[in-house]
Amino acid sequence: MRSFVNPLFAVILAGVLAACSSTPTEQDTSATDTSGMDSQTGTTQPVERPESTRPDTSSVPLTADNFHNHPSNYDGTTDTRVIYFAFDSNTVPAAAFETLRAHATYLKNNANAKLRLEGHADERGTREYNVALSERRAQAVQKFLRVQGVSSSQLEVVSYGEEKPAAFGHSEMDWAKNRRVELNYVSGRP
Repeated sequence: MRSFVNPLFAVILAGVLAACSSTPTEQDTSATDTSGMDSQTGTTQPVERPESTRPDTSSVPLTADNFHNHPSNYDGTTDTRVIYFAFDSNTVPAAAFETLRAHATYLKNNANAKLRLEGHADERGTREYNVALSERRAQAVQKFLRVQGVSSSQLEVVSYGEEKPAAFGHSEMDWAKNRRVELNYVSGRP
């Protein structure tokens, strides 16, 4: 009897584990680039990519749903001063990583530069909720920059909630443009 139970248990366990597994979606994998993974420390290092290896994004439609993570919003330099976010999210979009790394490099090389991170939200939700959400967005950008080595003395977080919209309409695209963190240099502008 014992020899029959063990294989049966193994088959049931394998079936349960297979049912629980999932295949990562493009969105799940877009935020993780392990090509710079250091196998000794388990940490990820920034990966420099030549211009020619960037994927062609001209055929990717710009919609309200993908506005926050659309490559056309980010040029990978300090010229980009706005980071957009998904609805009700404070997760820094993967498309903004290269741009934020450029700001981090600039700040690390210019100790006199100071950056104000101004968090914003769209008009949906209560004022209190939107102030808290926009603060979490600004803090997420701050954390990204701190992980890149930027001094906390160079960063300031401000939360405006829905009070300073970039777009004044009431469409999904207008709301997408209002969910943002603006990077404003208060000294030492690039």
